Amino acid sequence: MTTQMPHVIGAARGWFALFKCQLNPVRAIIPPPFEPITVRGGKVLTVCFLLDCMDTSIGPYKHLAVAFAARPKSWLTPPFGALWFERRASDFGYFVQFSAVSTESAAQTHREHWGLPSFHADIDVVVKRSKMKVAVAESGEDIVRMDMKRPGPGMPDRFPLRYYTRVDGEVFKTEMLVDAVGREKSLFASADLDLRRHSRAEDLRGASIELRDPLCVRWYDSFRTRMDEPVARFKVK
Repeated sequence: MTTQMPHVIGAARGWFALFKCQLNPVRAIIPPPFEPITVRGGKVLTVCFLLDCMDTSIGPYKHLAVAFAARPKSWLTPPFGALWFERRASDFGYFVQFSAVSTESAAQTHREHWGLPSFHADIDVVVKRSKMKVAVAESGEDIVRMDMKRPGPGMPDRFPLRYYTRVDGEVFKTEMLVDAVGREKSLFASADLDLRRHSRAEDLRGASIELRDPLCVRWYDSFRTRMDEPVARFKVK
């Protein structure tokens, strides 16, 4: 299947939870010349996000990913914290390690165009007024679960989102601009991530993610963007 670019996500909802994890296991995952981006304390900034895409150019699907913040050169811990640079540094991106989608066509499109390590999974999402729960399973076996409390009423937001993905001897950079309506919360943020004993989650479990202490949560009632071909490629050293 060949999908015409750009891939348009016209109507979706989104949930993002940012956690910390150990540095050395992530260094073993992310290839040079890329380096993990750390927060104070020497921990790596880690994101788990869920997109519930209702209207896209390849049909409706759900996408849950776990990724580590990285850039293609070393970066000392910024004095204001890594999150301050997330939308301001053009090479700040998330190196995607885990990517599950709810349709085979979406998984194939992800792999073909952006090198995402996407696989077809069962993704069950339950959204109530103030809480979201999601469970990812493959062949009846649980892999990842996450739940989040709503941080507050939504407001218009616009921001860049960048993926890094490894494809053989190269790393692809995909950049998109998101129009959304949502709310971000850092103080007293509430989200839990649960990584089950499953082969697809072993690298994530080995990174020792702080699963119940999020730095920040983001809840988007409206999420729109478009994904074109990768904007840059880097040779793996």
